[in-house]
Amino acid sequence: MSGILQEIKTVKGVGALKARDFSRLGLETLYDVLYDFPFRYDDLSNILHIVEVRSGQKITVQGRIAAIENRKSHASRRMMITEAVVEDGTGTIKATWFHQGFLTKLLRPGVIVSLAGKVDDKYGLALVNPAYEVIGNARSTTHTGRIVPIYRLAGALTQKVRRIVAERAVSLVGDIAEWMPSDIVKDAQLIPLAAALREMHFPETTTAKEKAIHRLKFDEFFLHQLLHAKSRRELQCQRAPKITFNEKIVKDAVASLPFVLTDAQKKSAWAIMKDMQRTEPMNRLLEGDVGSGKTAVAALVAVNAASQGWQTAMLAPTEILAEQHAMTLERLFGKTLRIALYTRTKRRVNGREVTKEQLLEGLRNGKVDLAIGTHALLTEQVLFDRLGLIVVDEQHRFGVRQRQALKDKQGDADGIPHLLSMTATPIPRSLALVLYGDLDRSLLDEYPAGRKPIATSIVDVGREGEAYGVMKKEMDAGRQVFVVCPLIEESDALGVQSVNEVYAYFAEGPFKEYKIAMLHGKLKTKEKDDVMRAFARGEFDMLIATTVVEVGIDVQNATVMYVEGAERFGLAQLHQLRGRVGRGEHASVCFLHPSAMLSLTARERLLALVESQNGFELAEADLRLRGPGDVFGTRQSGFEQFKLGTYADIDVISMAKDYAKTMLDDDPDLARHPLLRDRMLAYAQEVHFE
Repeated sequence: MSGILQEIKTVKGVGALKARDFSRLGLETLYDVLYDFPFRYDDLSNILHIVEVRSGQKITVQGRIAAIENRKSHASRRMMITEAVVEDGTGTIKATWFHQGFLTKLLRPGVIVSLAGKVDDKYGLALVNPAYEVIGNARSTTHTGRIVPIYRLAGALTQKVRRIVAERAVSLVGDIAEWMPSDIVKDAQLIPLAAALREMHFPETTTAKEKAIHRLKFDEFFLHQLLHAKSRRELQCQRAPKITFNEKIVKDAVASLPFVLTDAQKKSAWAIMKDMQRTEPMNRLLEGDVGSGKTAVAALVAVNAASQGWQTAMLAPTEILAEQHAMTLERLFGKTLRIALYTRTKRRVNGREVTKEQLLEGLRNGKVDLAIGTHALLTEQVLFDRLGLIVVDEQHRFGVRQRQALKDKQGDADGIPHLLSMTATPIPRSLALVLYGDLDRSLLDEYPAGRKPIATSIVDVGREGEAYGVMKKEMDAGRQVFVVCPLIEESDALGVQSVNEVYAYFAEGPFKEYKIAMLHGKLKTKEKDDVMRAFARGEFDMLIATTVVEVGIDVQNATVMYVEGAERFGLAQLHQLRGRVGRGEHASVCFLHPSAMLSLTARERLLALVESQNGFELAEADLRLRGPGDVFGTRQSGFEQFKLGTYADIDVISMAKDYAKTMLDDDPDLARHPLLRDRMLAYAQEVHFE
């Protein structure tokens, strides 16, 4: 596979500067480029003779440059206009470009070109700012006359550069081995991998593109199912500590809480504790909306484990969330549990600052019952005495190898720890049965008493004034506002542009008298944490951010969530964002502001959010309404490890699951399928399944 691993900077015409921009997109080699798929396509395959061209069409014409010149615009002497006349033997057509005076040196009279774009007849039939390429007599094209891929951009990269590099990558697609067993390819009616990758970038037809997408989606789901099925089988061969139910301790802990547990919390805690009474390692998923009380359930289970000398490790995705969990649990269970916080910058035991050495010693000698932290808990220095339970909060993939690593450093404990995963992303029931059919699930589908519903409304374009008035009223009353922006530009993968634009407009316009903070993906982790902590302390009235606030600090004083470009988000994600407000005593609101006029389907989706506060209902609605048409829709799908797969692909997931099971039944260690085994191990690294 040496050719396809060629570094992008060595490709002719790229160079160090453009390679740096590719690197900003996470692309270093041609292999990376091959798997960085277009997010949409322009169909420029309608090649017409000039005599057939009509106004309003999106077409490609090919012909000879008859004349070309630059001139200054009549309206503005600073604007350079390039005009060319193209002929093909059936007629002539004018092409006009703005601010591209260099074209007169490239497209000289007599040169044969291919031009693609929309036909305008405002000043006679013309192509305005068409895509162009010199084709000579060969007539083969990359940027016109075909279905043209549109890619993410960064820095000074252009679509032409991206396509040139993609063409080079596609030319080496033969270097990639067909790892899917041939009997599956044949039986599932999949096209070969090389053909799928080729058609994904430069499809000959729409049908060919759809077949490529189907094959590559199947690949993603098959590897996912294979990896998880293999891990589950390995898990069943392991032993875990038997932790019995201590009724008195648990009842005392429940009685000490300043709130009444919901029935769903009681059922979930009991199901988890029953699992832990078996010697088979628990592998349970606890699902519940933001604010449904997952952390309290996990803490009660930790109380039961601690009553028998077993420790619990709780992993959170960010330092801020780890701190938030620690503060909450110290307040609720500080008299029952010895709680430690361990992150890159914070070390605390029972609310008191300690040294790193003191905290590590507390874990080693069993003086700590519950350790809350980030992945710092998984570093080599951390050793537990008797680790019986691992609780993993949002956005972690935590598998057999990582759990085994914790077992290896926990002294003489019996077996591997039990595992409880928690998520606030409701998975549609029908999808969960296919994805996690043999994974135990507990659902927190009730809200604690007293939690108020969040009033949600759509703010159509041109009707923003009323929403701005509510936002001002809340801030004037001392409360705070979240504003969330989508990742809207292919050239701006980290959301900086949209955040900057909204910040500039709000800070100079309707909210210029308020203190506004800004948060986006280009900020370093410490900078993000500093901004969020400052917002939580009330130093800012408004926080404008990308979805980095989706799983973030609990700001009880925030009462307004204003989502820009709301139609660009999935319902599950919008529901998550809405859950960042309404956490305090004050009534809260969520405004959904689309970036353009809504289609009927888009409005129906947003209305589902207006009408329902139930995340599980919304997940089902998302599955029903979104459909499989979104080629690059993974940010909205909740499947971050998939580039193409979405909620709507239940049939493909189900088929992949069946094939994965049959494969492991027949060849448990994949010894007879070494290419598949190697690809599965590579996939495990790609999705950080450790």
